[in-house]
Amino acid sequence: MRYVHFRLVGPAVACVALLIVGMATFSYYGAARIDAEARQRQEALVERNIAFWIADVEFSLTSWTIWDESIAKLDNSFDFGWTDRNIGASLIGTSRTRFTAVLDAGDGLLYSRTDDSVKGRPFFARGPAAIVADTAPLVADVRAREHAPRKEGIPDPVVRSRIEVLGEEAVLLSASLFQPDFGTTKLKAARAPILITAMPISGSLQNFLGDRFLLDDAHITPLSMVTDDRARAEVATGAGGEVEVLSWRSPTPAADVLYQALPLIVTVIIVLLVGGFLMARVSQSTAHMLVGREKQMRHAATHDFLTGLANRALLEAEFMQQAAAGELVVVCLDLDGFKAINDTYGHATGDQLLQVVASRLVSATRDTDRIFRLGGDEFSILMPGMSAAEAATACRRISSLLSKPMPLDGCTVAIGASFGLSQVSGQEISCDAAFKSADTALYEAKSLGSGSVVDAAAMSTGLQEQPMRPKAAARG
Repeated sequence: MRYVHFRLVGPAVACVALLIVGMATFSYYGAARIDAEARQRQEALVERNIAFWIADVEFSLTSWTIWDESIAKLDNSFDFGWTDRNIGASLIGTSRTRFTAVLDAGDGLLYSRTDDSVKGRPFFARGPAAIVADTAPLVADVRAREHAPRKEGIPDPVVRSRIEVLGEEAVLLSASLFQPDFGTTKLKAARAPILITAMPISGSLQNFLGDRFLLDDAHITPLSMVTDDRARAEVATGAGGEVEVLSWRSPTPAADVLYQALPLIVTVIIVLLVGGFLMARVSQSTAHMLVGREKQMRHAATHDFLTGLANRALLEAEFMQQAAAGELVVVCLDLDGFKAINDTYGHATGDQLLQVVASRLVSATRDTDRIFRLGGDEFSILMPGMSAAEAATACRRISSLLSKPMPLDGCTVAIGASFGLSQVSGQEISCDAAFKSADTALYEAKSLGSGSVVDAAAMSTGLQEQPMRPKAAARG
């Protein structure tokens, strides 16, 4: 009887056992695959975010390096006073840069300035010569690309950057080639001067990147000290030239779920269907968690963290979509008087001012318009379905709104803004060409005075917008 019972129950028990083993094996390897994909995705997003951040910093340097006057005052005939005001003091006063240096055509140190606030810190206490020596690979890379074929018009920036770690201190080093913008000044030699900048990163690098990208247990260590179970991204260089790696606890949502589901696997022996249903529900929760985290990372990669506006990562795709839909006006605007407010009240007030400007831009534009922060105090607006005249009217309205007093912490300030417009009809013009045209109009508007609105098309006919005159004063 027992033998018969065994023959009847045995196959069922064996099938259940095989099913449980099969499910356990599938769950184990499936969880490992999902966790590996989640890790690869997060590593790629972190590397992309760091690249976007460095690219934004590099682009902000073009205001000083792509400039005819810089060639005249640095290369043609060196003017120390001009360099100290317009390169050293200007960069340190309007950005987070705390060290500037200029190398001549032979890569010799022509000028340097270190902000008093960092002279006692280990990285900067070594002196300008040591800091410049750290940038030798960056300078070599810039020199290698200096005579590459160039496009016509305003040149693209030639710049290289890297993060360097010295002890607990991290600094973003950049080497940027000085270039003429409109060609009114020519180089006297075959090689141009190079701008060296050093921007200290607030706090420790691991906290800065870990908090920025929502990483768990982030650490900066040499590559040799990182274990295989941790996600990683090469982000910096040590004082001795060794690679410094940002590592963090790799996300293991599937493995965590599997561990938590072990009691359910035992229950599946008795109630297989109920256990399967619970596993499906838990897997669904895991998928939602992964999608939610990925959305957070994608948003951080495509939006400015200070103002919440879209950044350059979305610019070309949005331009192509709106240009294909019909008539489009590209607007580039630059704040007038922002440097004076930064110099007077400090960068915290300047950041708060940028947030108020972003809020007013959103309130002054249509739901169909797209607003971007290009870097520093430069913004751009895509206005679909508008003629150039309608866009100019809208820009005057925006200028009037921006010129109204802005109550900030401890002071009330007022600024102006200059606008450059470029109209796009269809897809016959590229994103770069449209923004180059609008940027050229912006240069013209800046020369006319605060509050000016200039249409790129009108420049060729001599019809230019008369400037508005908003107050640019600040009162405490």
